[in-house]
Amino acid sequence: MNEILESLTKGIAVYETLRTYKGKPFAVNEHYQRLCKSLRYLNIEPPTFEEFEKLVYNNLSERIRIVYVYAGRLISYVFQESTENYNVDYVKIDFTSIRRADSNSIPPDLKSLGRPDIYLARLTKGDNYDVIMLGDKGQICEGTFSNIFIVKNGKFITPSLDSGILDGITRMYVIKYLKEVGYEVEERFVEPYEIFYADEVFLTHTSKGIVPVHQIGTMQTKSIELSSKLTLQFEEYIKWLL
Repeated sequence: MNEILESLTKGIAVYETLRTYKGKPFAVNEHYQRLCKSLRYLNIEPPTFEEFEKLVYNNLSERIRIVYVYAGRLISYVFQESTENYNVDYVKIDFTSIRRADSNSIPPDLKSLGRPDIYLARLTKGDNYDVIMLGDKGQICEGTFSNIFIVKNGKFITPSLDSGILDGITRMYVIKYLKEVGYEVEERFVEPYEIFYADEVFLTHTSKGIVPVHQIGTMQTKSIELSSKLTLQFEEYIKWLL
């Protein structure tokens, strides 16, 4: 217990959350590479891939949250979680007044428990599934735990990495899948007004894959038809990859 308290009060915590499909963890290598990037920002030598992989396979559950804390040495904590809290029939999102931290201050791909911008934004969620954070130029970035896509005239548009977003692993695979099945995907700066003129809007995140959005603020989205189909198709695609 003393070691836990010391590591949490004096250390810096980075983490990764993995999803399993039928008992098989998804994208272990990608999560490991992103973890290494976070630790190297902090000048901390990461664990070996074999050490990370062992933690994953020894703690299989729907969601596996692996937290690394540095307090003189690297200490790992593993939490076995479920996806139950993300099971909702009606998804409402909104914008938050809390801005994403400037990339020159905090790297967007530093996945740390101690990010005050994300913590403060989550406090504004209310009854929303997630809230969307804007960047220093007013561009759409991402949710507090999700990436965002809009569909317009058959094209999929999502904020680019240089918008100041986390390089979401589910986002990456969704883009890969959409391109493989013949859709056009555009990664670029996205203005807030574009979300209200979109044909569909959906979120992506580790725990649920693709999540269709029914409502933005007080406005209902035009449709969830395509994104609802993609939700099921993407899940089958991931299972096929495994």
